[in-house]
Amino acid sequence: MTTLPPPPSADPASEYQPIPLAHLFPHAPGEFEVYLRHGDSHTLFARDGEALTSDRRGILKEYGVSVVYIHREQRERYRRYMRRNLPAALLGQEMPQAQKAAVFYHDCCAIVRELLRERLPQGLSDVHGRLFVAYARDCVSFLCTEAGLARMGALMAHDYDVYSHGVHVFVYTVFMLKSLGLPQPVILQAGVGALLHDSGKEGVEAAILRKPGRLTPEEFLAIREHPVLGARLCRPLALSRLARECILLHHEKLNGLGYPRGLSGDAIPVHARAVSLADVYDALTSRRVYADAVPPFEALRIMRHEMAGSFDLELYKRFVMLLGGAALL
Repeated sequence: MTTLPPPPSADPASEYQPIPLAHLFPHAPGEFEVYLRHGDSHTLFARDGEALTSDRRGILKEYGVSVVYIHREQRERYRRYMRRNLPAALLGQEMPQAQKAAVFYHDCCAIVRELLRERLPQGLSDVHGRLFVAYARDCVSFLCTEAGLARMGALMAHDYDVYSHGVHVFVYTVFMLKSLGLPQPVILQAGVGALLHDSGKEGVEAAILRKPGRLTPEEFLAIREHPVLGARLCRPLALSRLARECILLHHEKLNGLGYPRGLSGDAIPVHARAVSLADVYDALTSRRVYADAVPPFEALRIMRHEMAGSFDLELYKRFVMLLGGAALL
């Protein structure tokens, strides 16, 4: 398992967000300003649209600068920058594997923190926040092989939203399984499976994934193939059985009407049931090409009443309590 460096710590009250210098690509200018920190002040180093060339980066390295800063108001611009450039960086040959792993981990942690900040209970403690980031580090470590980074890069290049959705599902899955008191290795492997649960969508035409209207029967059948495709694409990663089950079984339903195997009840392992619930909740509460996001309460109502029989009811109730801020962790 790859050992990853901790992401640079950030002061929540600061106007500036730390970014590892190595995570700004030399020939890819961003739509944000880059600052250097001097004590408690920040000095502009690169303007919006100005690339950090190898020469300029060399100057910073000479002075021991490994972390730069962006203004928090430009955080969304930085996210767009990573969305555009990270897939090619993971798939390319220019960046060493250790650096690829660190960039991937940093991006994953950024999505985790954004989810914690915007969608989970405001009362969620810093301790729990650090817990999620620690699980993200350990899960990502399993994917930081050459094959794992190539798999993640290919998925991002095909559809970055599918990848970021996987990170969201990872957080919700860890949230639920941790509250059940399951052993850490189980939670960790379920987290790996959650990150990869939609990896089979790389084999589905992008035009189908991004189609705003109703799918044809043929297109829906193509979508239904993604759990099996995902399990197949992830074979080179040497995943545990538990992680593979999360990928293959996340569309099974408790009433037996899911796919690909039509399993029901206890035949669906609890980790796959958790990924299934997290998958649907995040899809409903996220903006998609074919539907706007719905508020959390409405998403939970749809799942309870319009999708009755699909989910483990006890797990669903626990998830509702967690989203309501219940101290179950």
